[in-house]
Amino acid sequence: AGEKKNGTNRGNYVSFTVWQKKSQFSAWRKGDAFKEAHGGTSIGAFVSTMVKSALILKGPPRPAFYDGLLVQSIVPDSIPETVDGWRNVDANGEKVLPAECFVACNQFFVSKENAAAFEKRWADRDSKLKACDGFVAFTMLRRDCQVKGHGTTAMTDEEPTYVSTTIWRDRKAFDSWREGNAFKQAHGQAKPPSEANDSKTSSQAPPQPLWNKPPNPVFYEGTLVISTKEGA
Repeated sequence: AGEKKNGTNRGNYVSFTVWQKKSQFSAWRKGDAFKEAHGGTSIGAFVSTMVKSALILKGPPRPAFYDGLLVQSIVPDSIPETVDGWRNVDANGEKVLPAECFVACNQFFVSKENAAAFEKRWADRDSKLKACDGFVAFTMLRRDCQVKGHGTTAMTDEEPTYVSTTIWRDRKAFDSWREGNAFKQAHGQAKPPSEANDSKTSSQAPPQPLWNKPPNPVFYEGTLVISTKEGA
């Protein structure tokens, strides 16, 4: 889960769950674990959950689903402790939980005609993220509009078709990356030495944008983190 720091008005908290396969997510959503997590073990428990949510939330949650592309992650040094599959933390309802990671997202508005070219451009990039101190994981997400029901919100022109998410150990690690050469090279602000000395390469015009409007960055503080021993 994450608390939004700036950007769009699509919710100041976002839960972000990664599954290996869409079929595995669908199986979980139809099983007892999903029902228990959402207060569905009995009609009384479900009603109680809905009442509590109504008192806290300003509106109903807005589920959205994505296909994960170009996934990168490191093997974590430690795994957060869980109890019965969930985090056991001191949440007293009076103070917000401490941040456990920092998440930098970028929202892209790409038309269907440019989707393949947009994905190829990202796939062709020479990523240096894994070499950066504090990097945890990266995923390029493509909006999946095929999932129906369970409160799924239909996609509109105001919603990004692609979202990149980069998870960092903390805000300091993200700021160090953004101020370093790896960020400049990834965003075309600097060229590797081999390219900088190549006059033919350096004289080429930068590639044209493939999105309909400029990307929209959004930042989150991650809380209640759960991860596997492999990462991600």
